[in-house]
Amino acid sequence: MDKPTLIKRGIVALLAVLVITYVIYVICRASFTQVKTISAKETIAYNSVTADCFVIHEEELIEYSGDGVISYAVEDGEKVSVNETVAGVFDSVASAGTKREIERLSTRIASLEQLQQNAGTITLTPDEIDKVIGTYVTMANTALNNGSIAEAEKITGDILYFINERHFVTGKNTDYTDKINELKSRLKELEADASKGKKNKEIKSPSTGYFVSCADGYENAFSISDVGNIMPDDMQPERIKKKEVSENVIGKTISGVYWYIACPVSAEDALRIKNADSLKIDIPVVSGDKIKVELFSVNQKSKSSDAVIILRGTYMNSEMAGLRRGKFSIILDTYQGIYIPKSAVHNKELTRTYTDERGREKQETGTVSGVYVKIGSEVTFKQIIPVFSGDDYIISSTYAEGRFSKDVGVVQVYDDIIVEGANLYDGKIIRAA
Repeated sequence: MDKPTLIKRGIVALLAVLVITYVIYVICRASFTQVKTISAKETIAYNSVTADCFVIHEEELIEYSGDGVISYAVEDGEKVSVNETVAGVFDSVASAGTKREIERLSTRIASLEQLQQNAGTITLTPDEIDKVIGTYVTMANTALNNGSIAEAEKITGDILYFINERHFVTGKNTDYTDKINELKSRLKELEADASKGKKNKEIKSPSTGYFVSCADGYENAFSISDVGNIMPDDMQPERIKKKEVSENVIGKTISGVYWYIACPVSAEDALRIKNADSLKIDIPVVSGDKIKVELFSVNQKSKSSDAVIILRGTYMNSEMAGLRRGKFSIILDTYQGIYIPKSAVHNKELTRTYTDERGREKQETGTVSGVYVKIGSEVTFKQIIPVFSGDDYIISSTYAEGRFSKDVGVVQVYDDIIVEGANLYDGKIIRAA
């Protein structure tokens, strides 16, 4: 056999091998479909109405017309009683700062002296003290997140007390006499400096309520007694009058148990809010948690006209005390379940066999919504139980059962939901993307 013939046969054989390899590849690819999956995770969804709202308080301005440097004695959002001192007036900035430092040192000295007195009666173990400290740290973080700076500062003092108490228990430090004497010496110096200055006056709260150190001019835009009569036209920006705040205003008190929020909404949304079992409002700048409110009134000319929803609440911190207006979400319902993209949902016709109340065996056929999940390398169909539907997703319950859920199962947390894949069916062998 000549050389050209051998070369020709070799090329033909190679081509045959390539063709066979390609055919095997195509068969394997058809048999083992590549898919893309996501892990099923539990989430919370809200059915809500968003509106541009206006906050209404019962407010009383506090004024001071004299000279001097004002030093506030309470924090914004802190509760005060009638005639309680909310600020002092000093002849200089230095005098005002000295007063604050004196108060801080006095508190620190009192804490150490109390610890020294209680040293012989401490019964907590180091582990128990650690748990107490952990609890106080959580409380301090919560207070800070809620804007209660004064409360957080007080809790910080408690944390420091228990840290020192732990030192006593573990034998690291059993005598704070030197530290107390050092602080008292510093306190004496500050008190001597303070005596050189002059506190001209104490500014008192005119009423019991929550203190705020500023005013925005909308204090009398709406009367608390008239919230039930606020109509959509009254909520137009040009209709809500802002007054110029006098230079003599140094703050205000927010009294009354309740505050109110006026929210203009459509007739349809007003009906949804009215029919809700309970209401919460989402104001991230005020609280990380949803704030519980109640429906006070629905103000509208007729059932088919736009309305102003009046919500009433009691939650208070410095942010809530200073809040006036914003775009808030009114939460009508809360849904918890598994997040499922609508693109992953398939409808499947299923047949089940069951026994009726007379003991007769029967069959039922129905169309079920569900998803295909990847278990190992195999495709399995699982039912979804929708409890909420968003624009492009569904929330499926993990607790409820459907008519066919015993036969195919309900999608659960951590299931690998197939979100991309062609020609899916039960028992198909797949490989992940």
